[in-house]
Amino acid sequence: MPAVRIKGKPISIKEISLKNKEMIAMGFEETSSSDLPNGLSNKEKLILMDLNQWQELIQSIVSVGDSLNNANDIIIEGEIKEIKLPDDNPKGVATIVCSKTEYYKEEKREKAQKEKPERENEKHIEQKSQSEPKPKSNNRSVKQKKKDLAELHKKYDGVCQGCGQRCDKKVVSIKKKKGERVIACPDCSQRKKRPKFRANNNLVKWVAQTSNIDEEKARKELEAFPSTYALVAFGPITRVYWSWEKTGKIETVFVNHSGEIFNLCYKDGTQFLRKNNKPKVEHKSKRKGRGKLFIQGDEYHIITKDEIPVEEIEVPEKFLNSSPRREKVMEKINYYKQHKKWDRDVVVIKKDNRVELADGYTRYVATKELNLNKAKVVIVEKANS
Repeated sequence: MPAVRIKGKPISIKEISLKNKEMIAMGFEETSSSDLPNGLSNKEKLILMDLNQWQELIQSIVSVGDSLNNANDIIIEGEIKEIKLPDDNPKGVATIVCSKTEYYKEEKREKAQKEKPERENEKHIEQKSQSEPKPKSNNRSVKQKKKDLAELHKKYDGVCQGCGQRCDKKVVSIKKKKGERVIACPDCSQRKKRPKFRANNNLVKWVAQTSNIDEEKARKELEAFPSTYALVAFGPITRVYWSWEKTGKIETVFVNHSGEIFNLCYKDGTQFLRKNNKPKVEHKSKRKGRGKLFIQGDEYHIITKDEIPVEEIEVPEKFLNSSPRREKVMEKINYYKQHKKWDRDVVVIKKDNRVELADGYTRYVATKELNLNKAKVVIVEKANS
């Protein structure tokens, strides 16, 4: 089957067992054109990758200060294969077995392209001394360090010998303790104390609501998670903790270096900061400050709810450049025909004497297709604006 290279973002993530091997199955939505064969470009994409590839991808995302829910520019290389999936997984999808992943911000990619000719020139200059033998001792040293690290990680079962944090081998380093070489987490390597973990209040409320538990229990589960499970990525802004257990609802939590748990991912791919899963807020007043919501991780204050002419809503270019999937639009249209209302209002930002679409583009498109003259909207403004 053909090899492909596509760019996009995850829309669902789960761990599956395939031929007795644990793998990650990622529902994938393209954000740019790809080289998929005819007949497959319109199908839903399912990316299969092993756990090592998944950890490397997470680490790449975190290393540039991003989080998984904001990663809209993931590049996947792989081969399209016909694979029999477990019964509880989607059928009729384009299944791509991953061979390589890439992620770095668009501006870095552009910079890399600009610098490529300079790097080629530097490479040409270096080739003149190609006849000189390369220092093999350095190569052996790097390989030996990796081998030593892997052996020590296995010896100590991935547990930091300074603070007891369970770690992936990609984030630990080798330190000496009482004359013996041991592994250390990033905090202990930098001679810093592990932060005291505290859960974001909005996250606590959302977990309590989605898990049908009280907020006190939700807070305890969240704040115990990093110390209970493994640190798998450590970037300049964010650290990521991961659970491989099949029981339990939470799979991943995202923490900043001051210790605030600000995002999580359930095993079914649901995320707190993903716009389609933002917490529901009861709005008893139209006064500013009595409600807030999150769109792509950014916080907005709710000003009021209203019903306005559809033609007054301006659609930003970022929406116009990416059409919603046809099945999603039909899903919204069918919901409206059945219930005579939308499952959620369109969100708009008021700018002077106009309003601009902020969230709910699929509902907006469905509203236009139904030839509705007015739309119920939530008018917001960005927090700290």
